[in-house]
Amino acid sequence: MRSALLVVATMGLLHAGAARVETIAVRSDTMGIDVPVSVVLPERYATATQERFAVVYMLHGANRDHKSYAGKLTGRLVDAHGVIAVCPDGNRTSWWIDAPAKPSSRYETFVSSELVTAIDRIYHTRPDRAHRAIMGGSMGGHGACWNGFRHKDVFGAVGSVFGGHELRPHAGKWGLNAILGDVKISPDVWDGHSVVSIAPSLKNGDIELMMVVGTEDFFLAHNRKLHDILSRNGVGHAYVEVCGPDPAHSRHTRDFFDMVEPLVFRFLAGYFRTGKGMTAETHELGGN
Repeated sequence: MRSALLVVATMGLLHAGAARVETIAVRSDTMGIDVPVSVVLPERYATATQERFAVVYMLHGANRDHKSYAGKLTGRLVDAHGVIAVCPDGNRTSWWIDAPAKPSSRYETFVSSELVTAIDRIYHTRPDRAHRAIMGGSMGGHGACWNGFRHKDVFGAVGSVFGGHELRPHAGKWGLNAILGDVKISPDVWDGHSVVSIAPSLKNGDIELMMVVGTEDFFLAHNRKLHDILSRNGVGHAYVEVCGPDPAHSRHTRDFFDMVEPLVFRFLAGYFRTGKGMTAETHELGGN
């Protein structure tokens, strides 16, 4: 286990690179729809015909779409680390689960089965859990942990940025009622689909995990709760609370995500190289 408070002033610039973004449609037979997916390919993908690449699946937050993370920063990161980033569309507020109150919304099945199968078929990937990671922000942070914890045979590492890991306190927000139903009638359904409720089943070594959250984030308490559950159970993970140089870089903002995305990518790239997510950066943070 490793926890830390990281005070961030600036982040170093990555090299420019020339990553390419492709938009594809991936069929979900479970939902009966074609799901748009942005795929960010490193510059060397086009010429490295004999090389196979590790993949980072990136899940967007509520009311966003597949283009949210498929920008220049992610392009520089896939170039720097030689990986593919796959950014599926989550229908704005799917929360990346198979929705008990909306049977037509099965985004857990899509991400952890249909999408992975399609990406391994279309692209030159390394098709095993040792070379697959899943990360996301906010709703996507919840989705990354939910899918990663429940599909450890598919994903070997998870990165969560200000994830919303406990759902019942947020009834009525972000489309949650549409997928989980009435919280007063079925509170157990809400609890059962929260990451903090499935975390106790996780065992040390099951998966490599990094959680990052700002010191002024409205999901801070939920992240601390998940960190505490894992720590009490002896499940090793990296947990970082970040105090940015100004409020926008300490709260639930895109500025914060962009600031810490390189740190999470380095953690996941460390996993691809060594089987362990700990990188030099996380070791230097201290903590226990």
